[in-house]
Amino acid sequence: MCQDTASTRQALRKRLRQQRRALSLQQQDSAAQKVAQQLAKLAQFQDSHTIAAYIASDGELGLQASIERILNANKRCYLPRVIDASTMEFRAYQQGTELVNNRFGIPEPGDEASVISATDLDLVLLPLVGFCRNGGRLGMGGGFYDRCFAFKAEQTNSRPELIGIAHSLQELDELPVESWDIPLSGILTDQGYISVS
Repeated sequence: MCQDTASTRQALRKRLRQQRRALSLQQQDSAAQKVAQQLAKLAQFQDSHTIAAYIASDGELGLQASIERILNANKRCYLPRVIDASTMEFRAYQQGTELVNNRFGIPEPGDEASVISATDLDLVLLPLVGFCRNGGRLGMGGGFYDRCFAFKAEQTNSRPELIGIAHSLQELDELPVESWDIPLSGILTDQGYISVS
């Protein structure tokens, strides 16, 4: 990645993170409820049995209401767990699963929760810092999701479907797409679902 693109992405990341952190608790809660309602209507949700979500941090759009819908629909829910500086995996989550804070301060399932292979997930809801309608995405910069789902670059029709979750204010007109960026099926915001062709 050229230095210019890297610094552009870094500046965008900083600005968008500040914007989403500035949202009030009421705005955050409203967005989370809207996303949960819309998620339940998506065919990708209805057709899935194993769904990965996340615990929000740093102003990310929260998925607690969505996780409740996943569990109430008798689907299996998984959360990311950071293994080391470059690797993450997904572990089972249900009501009462003990969560422990990782090195970033984000709660994740402990050792006793069972692991699922990334290829066995049907649907993954992943947090975005920024996005554009052609599927360009900006994450936190750690590359965990890109590495975990790198196999989808060659097997674009393989499971799981990847849907980015973001506040509508995180939308950009354009975003430089890097060769390692994993393709999204769509983006779900408080304003609705955007399908990525």
